Amino acid sequence: MHPHTCLLNILSNNEKLLHPTLLLVILLLVPPSVCSCGKIWSRTEMLEMAGYGEQKLSSVIITGSIICNTSPSHLHSIAIPGATVAIKCHTGYKRRSKWIKAVTDDLGEFEIDLPSQFHAIPDLENTCVIKPIHVPELYRCHHNSTNTHKRIKLVSSTNSFRVYTSGKIRLQGHSLKS
Repeated sequence: MHPHTCLLNILSNNEKLLHPTLLLVILLLVPPSVCSCGKIWSRTEMLEMAGYGEQKLSSVIITGSIICNTSPSHLHSIAIPGATVAIKCHTGYKRRSKWIKAVTDDLGEFEIDLPSQFHAIPDLENTCVIKPIHVPELYRCHHNSTNTHKRIKLVSSTNSFRVYTSGKIRLQGHSLKS
């Protein structure tokens, strides 16, 4: 159906209210794109038109690992699977930013896909910190929240995909002596 025909149908339902000359002026001034002729946009279409589609415009991944030093010389270290780490990025707003959490895999490594609201922060390396927040009892390592905050470093940037790393977060193991 032609857009002007659609507009005529809508306006003709109100013909008693409009003078024919006014109707002609409206038809000439209103662009055809205004009339959707009953088209109902889906939620997905509306989100995509607004720029919030399913396809990500960019990705920011934070990687790292947690290890437990079992000797003072750092010669003996073990990976800590099942540890929980968190990253916090200060956005510059007065409201507090939230910690985004991840759990280490069998090799003690973690990966955090940073939410899109943090992608535009100009200097992530100086804005975000990572820290371990839970270590399984089995590993007899401790973390002290004051000294294990670790900054991130950009390691790769291609198109709209950036990868940062915290490197190895080293925790001190307890002595096995009783």
